Amino acid sequence: PDKDVVIVDVNEKSLAAMAGEYGRWPWPRQVFGEFLENIEAQKPKAIVFDILFSDADVFNPDSDTYFNDTIAATDNTYFPFLRLPETQDKLSAVKPGMIPGITETIPGQADKNATVAVVLPHFEAALNSKRLGFHNITPDADGIVRDYRLYQNDYGWKLPSLPLTVANSLGYAVPDSQNVLLNWRGKPFTYQNVTFSDVMTDMGSKVKKRPQDEFTGKIVII
Repeated sequence: PDKDVVIVDVNEKSLAAMAGEYGRWPWPRQVFGEFLENIEAQKPKAIVFDILFSDADVFNPDSDTYFNDTIAATDNTYFPFLRLPETQDKLSAVKPGMIPGITETIPGQADKNATVAVVLPHFEAALNSKRLGFHNITPDADGIVRDYRLYQNDYGWKLPSLPLTVANSLGYAVPDSQNVLLNWRGKPFTYQNVTFSDVMTDMGSKVKKRPQDEFTGKIVII
């Protein structure tokens, strides 16, 4: 496993530990704003949210504003969108030009009037960053995921996956193929894996017990 990848897991322990102060999931977005600010201070290479923030928090608008402002102050945050089944495309009002960061597969030949069924992030700062990609996975018929689709070619438009967007931004060599065979690195938790609530608690403590360069230079996946 790549030592520069760290997974910050919002797991059952986190949900239980933070329920007293923040209630049941989903938490107010200020939680992620504060978390993002503290992680940014350690200068990670990238912060990748594998969480779809699809709707406004109508009960905590100030919390949403705080998170949006925090995102806007970064240049290394990445967010997913969800590609819905193509059978729903005709029901969608989203045209490709409304999806930030996508490009034409062959310039000048894409269908600009097509509609694409996607669920985009709610936050304006995430959309404006153009650091977006779909986070769908497609298992084989037996339920096993063996390969990963780096991008989709829809109506002449290239919709990137979230990993492809991250890799392109960081200058990694990317295969030309649309799909890549997954190289499984080992059993679950083989990658460096930390618990969200453990990190969050330490961030709010006067006496820090965790290394203050824990995420420096890392790709942090939340």
